[in-house]
Amino acid sequence: MPLRTIGLVIAAAFCLTAAGGDSPGHGSSYRHGYYLFLAGTSNGCEDCYIPLLLTGKSIEELEKNPTADDCVLITTFERDSIWHYDGLVPIGQSEINEAERKVRISNKTYRYQEIGASEVLSLLENPSGKIPISRPYLPARYPPGPELKQLIADFKTLQ
Repeated sequence: MPLRTIGLVIAAAFCLTAAGGDSPGHGSSYRHGYYLFLAGTSNGCEDCYIPLLLTGKSIEELEKNPTADDCVLITTFERDSIWHYDGLVPIGQSEINEAERKVRISNKTYRYQEIGASEVLSLLENPSGKIPISRPYLPARYPPGPELKQLIADFKTLQ
């Protein structure tokens, strides 16, 4: 394997394990996973990078809550691997349109689809996936979220 590829894999692993923080809602766990699909026109291969949103409450519950909750945002590549661990994003009433099953994050509107704990665990436990891709360093846009091992523990309790 070329040295550059090895370096990128090491850097990606470091970024994924270095992301640390607290769980949402003062000690509660993440229990829901949602794939987010761009609701508008995509640019280039933007549809290849599918966000995964992990929440402590269902999106329907978040819409009813007057205060925003911190949710984990992870960008996947083709739902096969973790391309980038984005961190914590606040999701509240103003970002959710339950009737249209849409959520707004970072000035983009997505349709959301809930997925089961086993599918979330598949990604978290195998972040490199099966499709070989390059994972360049990307600066953090959001506060860091909990470590992957904590997210894995949260979703294992649901099985």
